[in-house]
Amino acid sequence: IAKQLNILICDMQFSADKIVIHHATGALGYGLEYTYSIMERTRLAGLSGDRMLSMPMINFVGQEAWRTKEAKTGQKDTGILWEVATATAYLNSGADILVMNHPKAVEQINKAIKALKG
Repeated sequence: IAKQLNILICDMQFSADKIVIHHATGALGYGLEYTYSIMERTRLAGLSGDRMLSMPMINFVGQEAWRTKEAKTGQKDTGILWEVATATAYLNSGADILVMNHPKAVEQINKAIKALKG
């Protein structure tokens, strides 16, 4: 559906370089697995030359991670780890932009990105 939406948006004379794809973001569990799968297929299609699926992908990780009951258990770092785990998965599936909430989670993700760069 993302491809069809992007085609229709471009048909309305909206520039393709201003489109950002936002698949539904789920924080861990089945929501994450479903979104991960969709994002992975979208990224692979974009890399294979599909112009309508080559736009950047955004995920509102912090918003979704902190809505889970597990993030609100009162344990000191559970919510932060939940946000980091979700963000890491979405980075691996091809996310370009992560919107995060907790500064400590941002620090950990930045460290992970630097480690991947080598």
